[in-house]
Amino acid sequence: MKLFRILYIISILLPLNIFGQQTNNTRPRLIVGIMVDGLQQKHIDLLWNYFDNGGFKKIIGQGTVFSNMSYNIVSAGNASDIATAMTGSVPYYHGIAGNRYYNRSNDKIQSVLFDEHEIGIGTKETLSAHKLLASTLNDEIVMASGNKTKSYAVAIDAEAAIMLGGHTANSVAWIDDVMHKWVTTGYYREGLNRWADEMNVSGRFKSYSSRKWQPLYTINTYVSAATDNRKNGFEYDPNDKKAKNSNSTILKRTAAANALVADLGLKIFLEEKLGTGQHTDVMMLQFTVRTPNEKLFSMQTLEKEDIYLRLDKEIQFLLQQIEAKTGADKTLVYIFGNQNDIHSPNELGKNKIPAGYFNANRSMALVNTYLMAMYGQERWIEGYYGKNIFLNKMKIEEKKLNFREIQQQVADFMLEFEGVHSAFTSRNILTMSGAPGSEMMRLRNSLHKSSTGDVVITLLPGWLEVDDKMNPVGESNAIISYAPVYFYGWNIKNKNIKTPYQITDLAPTISRMLNIPMPNAVVGSPVREMFD
Repeated sequence: MKLFRILYIISILLPLNIFGQQTNNTRPRLIVGIMVDGLQQKHIDLLWNYFDNGGFKKIIGQGTVFSNMSYNIVSAGNASDIATAMTGSVPYYHGIAGNRYYNRSNDKIQSVLFDEHEIGIGTKETLSAHKLLASTLNDEIVMASGNKTKSYAVAIDAEAAIMLGGHTANSVAWIDDVMHKWVTTGYYREGLNRWADEMNVSGRFKSYSSRKWQPLYTINTYVSAATDNRKNGFEYDPNDKKAKNSNSTILKRTAAANALVADLGLKIFLEEKLGTGQHTDVMMLQFTVRTPNEKLFSMQTLEKEDIYLRLDKEIQFLLQQIEAKTGADKTLVYIFGNQNDIHSPNELGKNKIPAGYFNANRSMALVNTYLMAMYGQERWIEGYYGKNIFLNKMKIEEKKLNFREIQQQVADFMLEFEGVHSAFTSRNILTMSGAPGSEMMRLRNSLHKSSTGDVVITLLPGWLEVDDKMNPVGESNAIISYAPVYFYGWNIKNKNIKTPYQITDLAPTISRMLNIPMPNAVVGSPVREMFD
């Protein structure tokens, strides 16, 4: 009788075990997600014949291309763009409305990832994913495996590293462009990955960052040679300062930054034996095609072309190593870009197209003067950042003034400024409704109650907001901002999907492919054409 019961139990458990094994085998062993800052399809098309066969050509030529993937939020920096892609949601829900924000409590502009309860490892920055209020695709992959998935992120910038890593990564690392080393936050359980630490200690990091950046090929072979008249090419030292009064260097906008990310990413892949276990592992990487002193977004400089050609080689080498160890049929690779304009205001202006740069600091001084003329000599504008105007609520209450009336007066007054298209009170935005793809909903999607100003402005097409140092605040002001998205490898067919989709469809699509739960604030939907 006992033997019968044992055999009966085995007969029940055996099919379950087989089913479990089949489920694991139907998922890739490794997922490699790549975000490229500044990536444009137009640039890829222009340089197509100059790329090697194993990089962009292989991924695009053998994979799936999304020709009409757009962002359904206003551009406010990489943190917001990446968080939106990885959560399948929008800042209205996931909370990351930009790289930085104005903090009313301390009257400072600070990183949206600032976390006073964390420690920096190798850096004074104290950052975490705490303010990312939704789960990410990678979080769901980790949780679906019972926390047995290995997950790593290597990036150029802190915001990218943390948004790519999500809440559950083993470790993330980003470049410190002052001390020239890998750094991280104590938020992640492994701290600074040992291979990143080894690169710092061995001097391998500084070996990369001390190399002069010069053209890869003879100048006259570049497409840009027709418009770039520099016969001697260019030379950059990644150790050069961004500005005379800055401690930061230009490292993050040189080819050395991409080489560092590729080197550490490959080292982690090999040494941590990613893609060799029973559960799907994840490697997230951020690269860039931004260049020093960049004033034009189009492919008109030797530097822009050269950094693409070098990045193509970095991606090719990574693919070769990963496929040799894990196999192309067991590796899912996806690449996506952020929001960026095709043309800069500088370039548009040269072609007699209306455009310009909007400097908010000068504008806020005029707004405050306007309010002083009506309500007295006080500091009525408390702060400003990223198209968000913060009124001095305490002073308005103290004077027993009508807050909503002043809000509307400021919104109306902002319409008089050159470059401003519209202005709304926060109440109007957070309660507005409309068609999913409308400009009103795109604006509402882009804000979160924790960081929204009392008045929010939008700019005219062709205009770009900059700070006093002419650094962009948000990378694009296009009404519809498209970004390249490519899939390659595991279960990916060769096709070009021309149907319009939004970046919030990326995470739910991969979730459905992996048969795991979608991120918990998802507003996008799986792309049906990926399953045809």
